[in-house]
Amino acid sequence: MRIAKLHYDRWLGDLDLSDPAKSPLDDELSALCHRFAMTDLAGRSQLRNSASLDDFYSLLSFSRRSAVFAMRDRRTEHVIDGLRAIAMIEQSRIDFRDALGALSLLHHAARAIGAKLDDLFGKAASLAEPKMSELILGFLNRSEDQRDIRKSWGHTVIETKAGPGFAGWGFESYQASYPLDQIGLALAQLVKRDKYQPASVTLASQPPAVWLSSVDDNALKLALTSVRGAVTIHADLRPQESPDYKEQHLMIFLAELDDEAAARSLFRLSQEKQSRISNFAMIAANEGRLFCLAVARSIMAVKPSFETHASMQRFSIGIAAVLKDQY
Repeated sequence: MRIAKLHYDRWLGDLDLSDPAKSPLDDELSALCHRFAMTDLAGRSQLRNSASLDDFYSLLSFSRRSAVFAMRDRRTEHVIDGLRAIAMIEQSRIDFRDALGALSLLHHAARAIGAKLDDLFGKAASLAEPKMSELILGFLNRSEDQRDIRKSWGHTVIETKAGPGFAGWGFESYQASYPLDQIGLALAQLVKRDKYQPASVTLASQPPAVWLSSVDDNALKLALTSVRGAVTIHADLRPQESPDYKEQHLMIFLAELDDEAAARSLFRLSQEKQSRISNFAMIAANEGRLFCLAVARSIMAVKPSFETHASMQRFSIGIAAVLKDQY
């Protein structure tokens, strides 16, 4: 048994947990997990010792994806696969928090479909090396809050056309009355059809204060006090678009405010900010109580931004249409 070359492709969206598409690699890793569980202690140790760090993180990606598919198919087998994948990993060779995060998603999925948590986690722990076994069993002994994907692990469940998925959860106040999760997913699809690959959609995120500062900070502070909820989409420039693609990043901030005046105030500040010379590019849109800001920049000071204020205008019609459709 070998894991080598069984790796997901982030540029195909394989790491997206909000709406992952089934991949042939999922079937290959599922079969590998089954063979791993059927082999003896020596065989399991041999596979674990032959695996690279990249292999271990492929298994973690598989375990997270398995949690999504378990919720969608309501099949315990996906949870079993995900837990077996974690059992293959040598705990000391990864950041143990990554394994705990994957365990939180599998725990949530198993509970959502009514699976027997103690039995599933116990069997996976029996396949793992001692430190990982302790981690798996220890997760069950955590408090409800410590296992909760929102309160402790920065995830929440969202609904897509294909079924439930996971999005990020940013721990800020979130009292949105509009379906900001669905608007966020639509905005992510908008940039995906362009030159960027969405990396994350995070609800209950922090409003975009820093990008609108130094124009009228009193007005900015007042407007931000009326934010009911915010969503942030992060996206990366695809490799074929620029030799400096690794340094280029796109962020979209979506906020629902208490009243239309506050949303218009943020839009006015964004218009003024765009007129100033800066090392990032931006556009904004406003529809009723919704405000959206898109910012593109280079994360390296010595590298210019791939986008300009002018080039960002190509997103204007699409963003406005998404907001209008949902408002």
